[in-house]
Amino acid sequence: MSYINLNIPEHLLRKATNLAKAFKVNRSVYLRNAIDDYVKRTERELLAKQLKSASAKCRDESLAVCQEFENIDQVPE
Repeated sequence: MSYINLNIPEHLLRKATNLAKAFKVNRSVYLRNAIDDYVKRTERELLAKQLKSASAKCRDESLAVCQEFENIDQVPE
């Protein structure tokens, strides 16, 4: 495991300490869990943005293909 030196505002440290006590874990465990949760959440947010972008690109291509098929259906026999 790696170690870091972290400077955080005193009020945030107090909150983290109090919450760690409430959950009966040491502060380091609480902060590791908080960081892990934040990383997972931001990874999901990034993935959602990437999927939205890819979906928009596919949508435009799908609409173009649909329009081509509509034109084929309109060709007189």
